[in-house]
Amino acid sequence: MVYIYDILLNFNKNLIEYFEWEEKDNIKYIKKIALFKVSDKLINDIVYKNITFSDEFINNIPKYEMNGRIDAGSVCLFTNSFIVIGVLIKNKKPILISRLILDEEKEVLEISDKMETININYVVDGTKKIDTEIITRKEKMMKEQLFNQITKLLDNKDYDKLFYLYYEYTNQENKNINYVYKYLIDSLKKFNDKHKHLFDILMLSDVKFNNN
Repeated sequence: MVYIYDILLNFNKNLIEYFEWEEKDNIKYIKKIALFKVSDKLINDIVYKNITFSDEFINNIPKYEMNGRIDAGSVCLFTNSFIVIGVLIKNKKPILISRLILDEEKEVLEISDKMETININYVVDGTKKIDTEIITRKEKMMKEQLFNQITKLLDNKDYDKLFYLYYEYTNQENKNINYVYKYLIDSLKKFNDKHKHLFDILMLSDVKFNNN
């Protein structure tokens, strides 16, 4: 069995992108966790359907341990070499799921490239009620790039550009950098046409996006 060490997971009923994590979220530090490479279908069913795993699979997953305490459920990672999701399982059902932060997911995906895809038995009990923002793959990319670039501008103390982005988004001026940064980041939770405008501004500026 392949294990991953020292990662953060943000457990929720639906997947929340890492750049939307908040301090109040159920973020857990996992010291050791099993990794399984599975089919695209299983990944999709975990996210969008209610499923029950077989006893055979459940019995092979180490119990969830945090701060020396053993939980009643189990935690593991599933990947199809394109995405990695953390799953909290109780009573043989995945009840909470999580994305990984970007750097940690990249490391796990590199490990998964050397793994064989395994077959896991489960049954589908129905479809989940998903309350999630519906955006295209391109819009999702734009949203992630905006988050990365806005944060980079703050880290580089390029405040004038942040003030300019805030003005373009709100048509108002504000010179409180902490407020401006938080406002722009929070606004990404509801992606809209104004964000596409900000993306275009940055693409036309001397700012270069980095996909790494």
